[in-house]
Amino acid sequence: MSFGEKFLQYPDLFPNRHSGEAWGEHALAIDFVGGPYLFRGLSEAQVDACQERFGELCRSPQEVPPASVEVRVFQVASREFRAFDMNGWTYTFDRDYTPDGVRLAGFDFVGRLDWMPELSCALWSSEAGGAPFQCLFENFFRVVVAYRLLELGGALLHSACVVSKGEAYLFLGQSGAGKSTISRLGLESGRRVLSDDMNALCPRDGHTWAEKLPFAGDLGRTPTPRSAYPLRSLNRLRQGVDNLRPLPTAQAIATLIACAPFVNSDPHRLDRLVANLQDLVGSLPAQELTFSLNGPFWDLLEAAPQQT
Repeated sequence: MSFGEKFLQYPDLFPNRHSGEAWGEHALAIDFVGGPYLFRGLSEAQVDACQERFGELCRSPQEVPPASVEVRVFQVASREFRAFDMNGWTYTFDRDYTPDGVRLAGFDFVGRLDWMPELSCALWSSEAGGAPFQCLFENFFRVVVAYRLLELGGALLHSACVVSKGEAYLFLGQSGAGKSTISRLGLESGRRVLSDDMNALCPRDGHTWAEKLPFAGDLGRTPTPRSAYPLRSLNRLRQGVDNLRPLPTAQAIATLIACAPFVNSDPHRLDRLVANLQDLVGSLPAQELTFSLNGPFWDLLEAAPQQT
């Protein structure tokens, strides 16, 4: 099946440039790591949906510095999309990678990211607002953020991140490895959780920083205030008898690549991702943490030597 056929009635008509009829004249900035992200062409109902979803991160364009990334939002008729039964189907969306951009197609939306030479984005939606717009908007927004962090020398990672004594600990692993469990244990012990789903890593001032993203996982949106925390260690998870051992560099990088959604399947920007992750691993302890529900794994983590 070629790109877009799963979702689009006429995939050959996918927009080849950032153009179309805007939903409205409203603009909204969403300000967090890598941003501000500026969205133009929104309807009032779409602004309301974004504000309901992203809350205190939303700003008027006049309240923030010039946008780091601008996204233009356009209308597309619902008849352009295929209708089918979603029951029992895990939602994914189509991606098409080229040297100059990325095309996306999903439920009731298409989008594109282009480098001209800076990152510039466009979203076409058949939803005027409400929960359906929130869903497709966030799906698209996650991809935009992943590529923005790549530009900054960092990465968006499927991971859990827990803050203890002012430092962040990142936990990685396949589904079922224990990311949500270790996040819940962190909360129960009085520690802060950035997310059990997606976290941002960015280099700054000679250090790697973990920063909260507004994309919730199984725990929902945790109340951690917006802040960046110095990253203490990278930890691949296993469940068992509590133990901490060094993780070889090649295994650490391979684990990070597997946890870097969207970009890790982009053949044109994979080298940049690998370079970013090599730099991150070179500046941090990389470990394999085996943990149990009632074990002393926090003592192991906090006593482990820091990178010199």
